[in-house]
Amino acid sequence: MEVIYRPSILVAFYIVIIFTLKTKSESIPDQQPRGMYRRCTKSINFSPNNTYNSTLNTLLNRLTSNASPNPSGFYSTSVYDSSVNNTFQGYFLCRGDLDNAACHSCVSMAVARDGSVCSRSNMETTIYYNRCMIRFSNNTLLGVLALEPEYSEQGPNPIGSNNDDLEQLIGNMFNALAFRAANDQSGRKFATTSVTLTALTTLYGSAQCTPDLSVGDCHICLTNAIGNLQLDRSGWNFLVPSCNMRFETYPFFDAAGYSLLSPPPPVITGFSNGRTNISIGLIIGIVAAAAITAAVLPTIGLCLINKKVEKYHAISTMLTKQGDDNMTVESLRYDLAQLQSATDNFSKENKLGVGGFGVVYKGTLLNGQNIAVKRLSTNANQGEEEFKNEVLLVAKLQHRNLVRLLGFCLTEEEKLLIYEFVPNKSLDNFLFDREKRRQLDWNTRYNIIGGVARGMLYLHEDSRLKIIHRDLKTSNVLLDESMSPKVSDFGTARIFGADQTHGTTGRIVGTLGYMAPEYVMHGKFSAKSDVYSFGILVLEIISGEKSCDFCEKDGATNLIAYAWKHWRNGTPLEFVDESIRDQSSMEEVIRCVNLSLLCVQDVEQRPLMSTIVLMLNSFSTIIPLPKEPTLNFPSTTNPGYTRDTNNSIQRSLSDISITIPR
Repeated sequence: MEVIYRPSILVAFYIVIIFTLKTKSESIPDQQPRGMYRRCTKSINFSPNNTYNSTLNTLLNRLTSNASPNPSGFYSTSVYDSSVNNTFQGYFLCRGDLDNAACHSCVSMAVARDGSVCSRSNMETTIYYNRCMIRFSNNTLLGVLALEPEYSEQGPNPIGSNNDDLEQLIGNMFNALAFRAANDQSGRKFATTSVTLTALTTLYGSAQCTPDLSVGDCHICLTNAIGNLQLDRSGWNFLVPSCNMRFETYPFFDAAGYSLLSPPPPVITGFSNGRTNISIGLIIGIVAAAAITAAVLPTIGLCLINKKVEKYHAISTMLTKQGDDNMTVESLRYDLAQLQSATDNFSKENKLGVGGFGVVYKGTLLNGQNIAVKRLSTNANQGEEEFKNEVLLVAKLQHRNLVRLLGFCLTEEEKLLIYEFVPNKSLDNFLFDREKRRQLDWNTRYNIIGGVARGMLYLHEDSRLKIIHRDLKTSNVLLDESMSPKVSDFGTARIFGADQTHGTTGRIVGTLGYMAPEYVMHGKFSAKSDVYSFGILVLEIISGEKSCDFCEKDGATNLIAYAWKHWRNGTPLEFVDESIRDQSSMEEVIRCVNLSLLCVQDVEQRPLMSTIVLMLNSFSTIIPLPKEPTLNFPSTTNPGYTRDTNNSIQRSLSDISITIPR
């Protein structure tokens, strides 16, 4: 599947101006070895009669002689020195696209010019060339993540002030390269890419780790490199002993080796169709038109807000359109006596859970079918017809990752909803229990994340009307007999009209730790507020930590800050629940942490659920890098807010939302 990213016209305009001086027709630099940096560190004192010189010569000669026939571009060796009773290790790493001759040329030059420059008492040596690196030491080098010494250089052409959108664009490129390099099956741990900006301008990038690193350490090293990304000039090259990253506006890697490399990611378009250019004048015209449109849209938007009456008219219309199936309101009605018998008159023994809107009981019908019966609070002002219409619509929703609503019972004394019974109870029952959580291995957790995303996508975009959940959390994710997730409590939470995208309420319904800041503080909700809750849910699934009961860790005061700390430090595996840390897929974990941090950004920066599902299903899809979240959460002690027994907060009792707590 080809994924096309469409940056804003302004970003396109900015990029065109930046890179017009660089084209594919330029001569390609860096075709010859060039020394960049050498670091010598004191690590051992030698006696007067030591044999260091012969030991070093032996080591360097082995590196040189093995540079030519080595297909992986990486070679390590060791030499024992009896005068100090120590073994010296050394290795070289050539850029992953170089052939044997090019690798040998670079290593030979580096050894001849820099190999023995460091004095006797400085055995720890790192040498960076543009096409290779050499490192040797009396300490262990192989399999050890090394982030120092650090060296970077930038292109010769200044490009003016930095731009957040451009940095995000190139960051996306490196994010994809990091995954590819860490998981490169060729043994080189090397990946390249080219991203088309215009018909005249292409960005070229590469990422590489030393092949002795684990997948996890490689990705940590490359994530650290991305954190040092600079855009002051028209190119960037960053090197540490364990990895390197680079981008240029010309193909700096050898064309002969390019065919061996990872395929390029999806072409970034939006201001060019890949075949014809869009003139600067046209771009300016489009920008001007966009500016005018942006000024007018808010006024138009005020005229398009759906009122409550219009929403229920849309529901009635939708039900009419679906009149060809056999489901009717009366076919969904259950008799109160039937439900009393099934639940043993709502006995305590059959109670499954208590929520902000009622109690849920297990029941067994006369035909042996198990059901879950939600006994709603009776202090609602929703009309009978509204209630029945919404029940009918929700009952018609069919998705394997949603708990199915089977029917209802409505009398003067009772409002009851009947759901399918899900045997393994809720996700929180497992996730926050130190023993039961071991049943949730990483594969199970990853499948739960994907299933919840698909269920929410159905509610937001694929169901008959857009449904905003408003209370997505672990206790509202039920697990069936195969531990597959089913989102519950979507009931008639908030059903939008066909053209409605957001709403405002005087009643805040939800659970502390999951609700988006704009919803809690201003009553504003949309599909993006559900996305925020999904982000918190994913962080909990990965870490095994409960957001609303988070205890301070490593200086972090909440779960989002704790996740960001490990993301920023390049230690995502330390964020993973220790009971599954050894069995987790590094690539999937990093992808999920990245995605969850995007979900808790400011509302405009959060992805849609459709984008989330795509990112989880396609590893060729580039996930944007998150920015540090703004952690502004309201206090539960603020005036006007009250807490109920389900840890939810409310401001009034002006409307009803039907939910099913577990």
